[in-house]
Amino acid sequence: MQELADYIKGYIDLKEDTFQHILSLSNEVIFEKGEQILNIGKTCKHLYFLKEGSVRSFIYQKGKDITHWVYGPNSLFTSWGSYILQNPSNEYLEAIDVCKVVSISYDNWQLLFKEHPELERFGRLMMEQELAIIDEFYKGYYFLSAKEKYELLISVYPNITQIANLGHIASMLGISQETLSRIRST
Repeated sequence: MQELADYIKGYIDLKEDTFQHILSLSNEVIFEKGEQILNIGKTCKHLYFLKEGSVRSFIYQKGKDITHWVYGPNSLFTSWGSYILQNPSNEYLEAIDVCKVVSISYDNWQLLFKEHPELERFGRLMMEQELAIIDEFYKGYYFLSAKEKYELLISVYPNITQIANLGHIASMLGISQETLSRIRST
């Protein structure tokens, strides 16, 4: 669980009693490769810290599997809209490979925020950073060439090629896998 403590400490000073309270309300879970963590229409009740492995968020549109994002080790993930608003999800979450995660329920996070106000600061700072990354990526995304999209993704997410397969990356970028292969070979 040291990875989770280090992640939180990247945003705030984390007191030992606060971290022990987090641990008491969390569970370690293993998701197998290909396992659905969340399905469309289900409300996401957990925030996950990914210790090992990778997870993707995706939808099916016109019968096609479209990857929105890939999460790698040492990151928080969930179906953000569903989790924050406690509404049914409009996306799937799937383990790309075997994943070791720390899971904390929405209700337990709310309790932690109430009892440890410094965690609210953590939540705000983490969400600000995630929003800035998403904003930077998607603002330019629609106006860029395939090569520029790939370069933008690599600048925002340098290790993406080490945790996601080319098919998922191509899907994220809205390009064919063949086009992505050509871009990478130049």
